Amino acid sequence: MNSLNVELYGSLLGTLSEKGKRVEFEVNPGVFGNYQISSTIMSIAVPLNLRYTTPQKMRALNFFKELLPEGRNLEWLASSLPRDERNVFGILRKYGKDIAGALTIYDSEDAASTTKPDSEPVDGKMIRYLLEHMPQAPLANSLTSGKTSLGGVQGKILLAKKGQAWHRVHNGYPSTHILKPVVPEYPTMIYDEAFCMQVAYDSGLTGYPVWIEDFDGVDALVIERYDRNHDVVGARVHQEDFNQALGASGSEKYQEYSGKVSAKRIAQTLQRFGSGGDVEKFASQLIFAAAIGNLDMHAKNVSILHLPDESTQLAPTYDQVPLRHHSVDGKLALSVGGEYAHASLTLANIVAELTSWQYTGFSSESETVEFARNCLEAYGKVVESAMPDKKAYPDLKSDILLFISRLLSEKSIGNSSDRQ
Repeated sequence: MNSLNVELYGSLLGTLSEKGKRVEFEVNPGVFGNYQISSTIMSIAVPLNLRYTTPQKMRALNFFKELLPEGRNLEWLASSLPRDERNVFGILRKYGKDIAGALTIYDSEDAASTTKPDSEPVDGKMIRYLLEHMPQAPLANSLTSGKTSLGGVQGKILLAKKGQAWHRVHNGYPSTHILKPVVPEYPTMIYDEAFCMQVAYDSGLTGYPVWIEDFDGVDALVIERYDRNHDVVGARVHQEDFNQALGASGSEKYQEYSGKVSAKRIAQTLQRFGSGGDVEKFASQLIFAAAIGNLDMHAKNVSILHLPDESTQLAPTYDQVPLRHHSVDGKLALSVGGEYAHASLTLANIVAELTSWQYTGFSSESETVEFARNCLEAYGKVVESAMPDKKAYPDLKSDILLFISRLLSEKSIGNSSDRQ
């Protein structure tokens, strides 16, 4: 079949059709019994309309393309398909029933796609196998009944947790947790992320726990998904990352690549579509990233939730990974006050960034300075009382405290070698 159903919260939003080398989204007219014309329930970038202009069709294609993984994860998923199906349409047809957010995408005439979702218990030994054999079972998908995809570059598997038992998901059963193994090139990374996400949790930036767990002698970072909720139809909450929302594609998630994305554009979009307090929450996430040395807070690492009542709100922070101690270029994914170099960042840059958003809460420089200082001081207190895993980068905690101290002292963040 050359079309796929696109469903959300129990409603058929429309279909994805393959037309030559193009993929087009067509809205189901019946959906307007549930949603108004131009509803943004699916996407800020792609409101629901009966007809789309050519530019709107391109934004729709980009929205669906950005649901797919990146890098090796995409290659591994694609390699499981015949060569002529290794494209956006083919990968979504195979793996679109359990993706980021709450959309379910499937071929209604394919028996494999319409099989009832289910799951099977897996023990630590099997989970270790899945962590160590991601190319053969990408994202922990069974080659016959796997229907799961998730964005991102870093290797990972997706499982569901029921009570204390782990389950492998089949035929579109909602995964509930992301598991990341140790990265050989960056052996401390999952432990560093676990520490910073615990600080984020204790600071109120997320309500979803992250921890290290041993699976048959192999460690993995376990992340509870914020886009899953058993009280919602389908047990999923819809989300849209800001590459999708701002019409950016692939590496355009980095501001320097095209200028399509920026912290200011994200903040202004939240002012228009988000809920009360979302701009301040995003500012808090941005300041946190600066405080811990997260260089990779790009547009795909900030998302907005589309709730069943059509309200929207900023998603909890995620993927807050400190990177300054790695051999990287030291540049921020999104500039802050016009500054990309993390080592050169100052409190003045942060204040300049926030005031540039033209948001009422940051209209006064003194109020903005106070907001930024309060965030930094609060993060510093949590870091002081937190304890990194023994396998984390040895100077992680002291580096973060140094970054925060230098920002509060109105100096540039500098390097850990700049200690005084």
